[in-house]
Amino acid sequence: MAVGIPGILQLTTQIENDLDPKYAAAFTLLKDACGAEGNSIEAILNKLRILRDLIGTNETETYYGIVGKTFAQEFDMAICSIISKLVSKTKVTSIEPHLGFANWLFKYQGNRINPIELFTTNYDLLFEEAFEEKKYPYFDGFVGSINPFIIPECIDAENSKQYSNVYVPISWLRLWKIHGSINWYLYKDGAGKNRITRNTGRTVNPGDEIMIFPSRQKYDESRRLPFLLFHDRLRKYLSSGESMLLVNGYSFGDEHINEILFQALRANKRLAITALLYGNFTEGKRITDQAVLKYGLDNPNLTILGPDKACIGGNILSWEVDPIITSEDKYWIEGEKIFDLGNFKTFTDFLKQNFNISTP
Repeated sequence: MAVGIPGILQLTTQIENDLDPKYAAAFTLLKDACGAEGNSIEAILNKLRILRDLIGTNETETYYGIVGKTFAQEFDMAICSIISKLVSKTKVTSIEPHLGFANWLFKYQGNRINPIELFTTNYDLLFEEAFEEKKYPYFDGFVGSINPFIIPECIDAENSKQYSNVYVPISWLRLWKIHGSINWYLYKDGAGKNRITRNTGRTVNPGDEIMIFPSRQKYDESRRLPFLLFHDRLRKYLSSGESMLLVNGYSFGDEHINEILFQALRANKRLAITALLYGNFTEGKRITDQAVLKYGLDNPNLTILGPDKACIGGNILSWEVDPIITSEDKYWIEGEKIFDLGNFKTFTDFLKQNFNISTP
């Protein structure tokens, strides 16, 4: 959203508007069936994938206006194709926030004894573009040139003698796309089995599917799906030792991710999570979701910093501004009286201001 790509709510509305009319009735039924979550295309896709499992290979079975295997598959592919078009870089003129973030990571990676791990629910390729423009090496779980394949043993590996043969260099950032990506595809290999590959600019063949929010796709590989691997990686990263997780822009809307975070907060008392929230728009103002703030009451090692309120050490309070705060302080917008580090652009401006980092 910091560079103009639609967020999940706007994305859902645009998909509904852009869908082929033959899918309109089924989309409306699915959206209504999702209830309060119907404004999220991910909830709708999840419902659709469940129905695809129920339909199986049957061409007449019907659920929510979805008739048979072929229609269900084509409906899924149509939604993912629109998502790919909307979140691709076609209308983005600048990725300066991502470049600034890449500079900050690169500047300090030499001082670390453990690699930086970046978990993102975004499907776009803006982090990849920024890292490659800055020549900052990263590993996303895939290797190869023609049909890159995922290697679970390297995703699971730790910096220890036991994993020395498969451990990716410490200086390489780990980029885990836990909701899939617009350059992941499900395809059939020479043996007719479903495989997942990562390939930007791939020519989509009949039957290929873009792996966005790949919650329930069938996959013939005996090893785990990428998104399951990355969930396990997040759980492992947070579960032991002294760890710090900084969250930016995530609204705590994915219960699977929330479960991992809260379980780790309870189990690992040396873990600290700081969440920078963008907030929700209510009557033209950005406010912090009260339900999210309350997560901090049960987890003192979770700090939540929202636009109008914060929960620090189990205490929820509104912001009070010190007189020394000026317009030069990137984290505060005086006109709106909001704390703005949950805005990724403001966050990267803050990094540049405080760590002497420049972008072109």
